[in-house]
Amino acid sequence: MPRLTGKWKDLPTDLPSAHRELVEMLRRLRDCSHRSQADIASSGFLVESTLSNHLNGVRIPEEPQVSAFFKAISDELKGRKGEGPELPCSLDELLELRRLARVQHCACVPHPQAGTAPVAADASPAFSDSRPAMKFAAPRGSRTRRRFPPGKTISRLTRQRVLARRQVPVPPAEGDRPRTGLPAPDWTELETLTAFLADGRSRDAGLLLWRAGRTLSPVELVAAVGACRAAGLADAAEAVLTSVSERSDKQAVLNIAAAFQYAERAEDVAFLLSAAQGH
Repeated sequence: MPRLTGKWKDLPTDLPSAHRELVEMLRRLRDCSHRSQADIASSGFLVESTLSNHLNGVRIPEEPQVSAFFKAISDELKGRKGEGPELPCSLDELLELRRLARVQHCACVPHPQAGTAPVAADASPAFSDSRPAMKFAAPRGSRTRRRFPPGKTISRLTRQRVLARRQVPVPPAEGDRPRTGLPAPDWTELETLTAFLADGRSRDAGLLLWRAGRTLSPVELVAAVGACRAAGLADAAEAVLTSVSERSDKQAVLNIAAAFQYAERAEDVAFLLSAAQGH
């Protein structure tokens, strides 16, 4: 029978609907197990507090964490030889719920618009607009003294490359033929980033890069950093990696470093691990 425990904690009223559906499905899976949460976390190589956060809607789990949790529950039910409850969903269905929650989460993230009042210094990381070479500036009151490495700037040459690229007409893609000259898989926010830089919206660009480092999955981060480097935006790529290094879940940082290692991106692995050591 399902676990006999107290009532689940109420989810936040402002939790997005897609994230709520994901959490409710994760809870239904959890209810299929007789084991303690610590045992489930251990068998799935997860941190118990991290799993608790996922089951209470605190954060959206990474794809490998979803797969590990599903496998831990599935393996337990298989061991009962048909005597336990049926799984409420398949792994593919669970991953799709996670994808939809991520998409809605990104859509809900506010992006400051041009002409609006400046963002408070402690609200989010940003680029400094006071210099021709745009330095990544850290907010006051943040957990670390510097948001980005010293001396890392988006140079005038980088902005000139972006402006030049925007002036070159690009024919639309034909049929299902893949577009050449872009990293695979493509990072969908690259066009938004280059538009921000070309328009001088450095604060918006900084916010986009910071949120990418904090919210994207390992596979998505490999694509994002690769897209930045392929477009000649090395400073932006390192900004994303620096944001990744500041994640509080250090196991997640190691998982991301492993994804870059698997993609044979030794330079990015070295930069990420070096930045992580400072936090």
